[in-house]
Order: sequence, then C-alpha cells, then structure tokens
Amino acid sequence: MVIALETRSFFSTLLLKNWFFLLLLLVTAGLSFWIAVELPEGYRIVVIFFYAIFSLYLSFYFSWKIASTVTTQLKVLQEKTKAINAGEFTSAMVMTNITELAELAEEIDLMSSRLSKQFFDLNLEKEKFNLVLQNLKEGVVVIDHSQKILFCNKSVPTSLFEENAGMRSIEAAVKHPKLLEFLKEHIQQQREGKINIEARTKYYSVRLYSLKASKENKFFIGVILDKTEDRERQMIREQFVQSASHELKTPITSIKGYTETLESRLKLPDGSPEQRFLDAIKRNTDRMIRIVEDMLTISKLENSNTTIHKERFLLIEIIDRMKYTLDGILGPKKQIFETIVPENLYIDADPILLEHLLLNLIQNASMYSPPSSTITLKVEEKEDKILIHVIDRGYGIPESDLGRIFERFYRVDTNRSREQGGTGLGLSIVKHIAKLHGGWVSVQSTLGKGSTFTVNFPLDKKP
Repeated sequence: MVIALETRSFFSTLLLKNWFFLLLLLVTAGLSFWIAVELPEGYRIVVIFFYAIFSLYLSFYFSWKIASTVTTQLKVLQEKTKAINAGEFTSAMVMTNITELAELAEEIDLMSSRLSKQFFDLNLEKEKFNLVLQNLKEGVVVIDHSQKILFCNKSVPTSLFEENAGMRSIEAAVKHPKLLEFLKEHIQQQREGKINIEARTKYYSVRLYSLKASKENKFFIGVILDKTEDRERQMIREQFVQSASHELKTPITSIKGYTETLESRLKLPDGSPEQRFLDAIKRNTDRMIRIVEDMLTISKLENSNTTIHKERFLLIEIIDRMKYTLDGILGPKKQIFETIVPENLYIDADPILLEHLLLNLIQNASMYSPPSSTITLKVEEKEDKILIHVIDRGYGIPESDLGRIFERFYRVDTNRSREQGGTGLGLSIVKHIAKLHGGWVSVQSTLGKGSTFTVNFPLDKKP
C-alpha cells in the first residue's frame, strides 16, 4: 500500500525551493547591506565574509535537503524491489509528496500484487502437476543434458533406480547396467529410443523422449512401463498356441494318412461321390495343416525374444531360388510371373524370413487373380530404403477392407479364400516379418484392376 501526502511534481517542488532559497538570499543580502552601512568601514569586510559563509551553508543545506528527500524515498522503493526479487510480495509503505515517486511506488505495488497472484497460481499448478506425476502408474524420470536426474516419481522401480535418485547422476542412481548404457548412449547422441529390460522377474519397457527447453538446454523424459502382466499373458498365449498346434498336428496328420490309405485301397472312379468326399477331406486337412504351421510361425514372430539372423546377399539370388516353388503356386492357374529386379542390389535381411515374406505375398496375389494373369515382382532402391512391390491384375480389394487385411484370420472374400485353401494368416506374417526388419508393409488397390503390396526394408549402405 502507498501512503501519499498532497503531492506535487518533482520539478515544481524543486522550483519552489529554489525560489525560496533565492528569496532568503536576497533578504539576508539586504539585511547584511544595511548592517554594513551602519557599521564602521573596517567592519564591513567582516559582514561580507559572514554573509558569504552563510550563503554557502544555506546552499549546501538546501541541496542536501532536496537530495535527501528524494534518495530516502528511493531507498524505500529499492528495498521494496529487492524484497519482490527475493519472493516477498508485501505491500510497500511509502510516504511521499513527490508525484513521480508516488506513481512509481503505486506501479511497484501493483506489480507486487500481480506477481504474488501469478506465483500463487504457478505454485498451485506445480503442485497439481507434481501430484499427477507422483501418482502415475508409469514411472517417470527427467534427466538433463549433463546426465543428472532432475525428477523421479514414486512409481520408478527400485530394481532399476536407487531410492531418492533426484539430483544425482545417472551413473550413481541407475542400478541396471543395460539401462545405464542405454541412457548414456542416447543422451550423448541426443536421440530418443526404446528398450525392454528384465529385472527381478519383472519386465519393463523404457521409452526415452527428448524435450528441448532452449537452444542450449535439452531435457530427456524416461517413461517406464511395467509389462510383466502383458509378458505373462503373452507367454501363456504362446504356450497355448504351440501346445494346441502340436496337439492338432498329430490327429490331422493321421486323418490325412487314413484318407490317402482309403483312396489307394478303394481305387474309386473319378467323379464318384465317395471320391469327392475323400478329396474334400484331403483338401481340408491340408488347409488345417497350413493353418497350424502359420499359427506356429506367427507365434514365433510375435515373441519378444525372437531374433533374426541377417545376412548380406544379392536379392536376385533368393528370387532365383524360389522359381520351382513359384511354379507350384502359379502353375495350376497358368499365371505368368515377371520380375523387375536390379541385378547388383544387395539387401541385409534374414534370407529364410524374406523368402517366406515373398512367397506369402505372391501366393496371396495368385489367389486373388484370375487364370493366365500376370503377377509382377518389382524392386527399387530409393534413398535409404528398398521397396519391394508385388503387383497383381486381380479382383482388387474394397476400400473398406484395406485397413484390416493385415489382421490375422481376416479375409476379404471368405468363399474364394476357402476354395483356394487360404489360412487368413499370410499377410499378418508378412507384416510381422517386415516389422522385425525395421520396415513396414502397405497396400494400394482398385476394384477390378488389381492390387499392389509394397514392403519397405531399410537399406544398409555398404560397399
């Protein structure tokens, strides 16, 4: 609060005091002159000397009074601004009769009130934000560019970080060596990343995000997710799929064996009802065998511990090795297979998985293409990636189905898929193989004109 007297401007105050000072000098000068006239001539010099001393003293006194009046009030305002800078937003108690200082004190008081409200709001928001972060299910860690931990919430696992890890370096606070190496590498290179960690029968997924506060300062936010339950469910699912698949293979193989034995012994004429029944049994057992094999394959691909064995080889070589297999796929429909592949193009991939990917795409193209049509495998190199296109001139895919065709067991045309023996897992396997190689798969299609499946593989630029 500012307590102000009747105020006038500093200029008018100074002018009035100067006029008063001059008037006082004139009065004392007149008085001194009158005294000097009345006194003998020898004393006149003494009167003039005392007048000069009095004038100098009066000048000094008035100057000091004016300066002290202003500086005293300025010091009060200075102390107030120091208090505000230190975070004390108390009201200023200033008594002044100078308009400029009164206005300045009022503005400082308003600024103090405004800052006090803003600091209160900021502290409230900080407490809310801190409360939310502390009670998140996920662990949150904030690290600065000097690898010092600025914040840890209570959900951070003690198996990964020391207790009270705040304001400590990651080398002193991080327990898990694999996590420590990951954090140091990514912070030094200033890049984001993700890592899966196993610690004390627990499984964690740690994702590191970068947050740039200014040109010099950069912060990293680590989010730690407990994936133990997901991992256990996945393991149970994988064990079930593997057990069910192995248990199904034996009776299916037996059914197929008995069917072939009956067929060889009965020697039924072609076209007879009994022969048609046996053909249907054989066809469906073959399809069930393929489903079981594809289920096992996709279960292995989805396993988080699955590792791929990359090799560097010419892409044209693996396509040449597939010719006899492709003849068995395309031959019954007399379809034509053409390739547009650079002869000197190398690729870094798992050759077995890549062959599986190509066979699934070509088999899918054959299934949904009419007899005697052409299926094209086109490969091109673009910047840092290799694009593999499988192009058919078949029936095409409705736009409503494009977003779901890579889901397992999803089929665009159920009747045609069953007739051709499709399992509904081929494209899902393609998606997982591409993902394991750090790539992706997409599709473009026009009804009645055909479809183009494109697989993206990262290109490793080696001589």
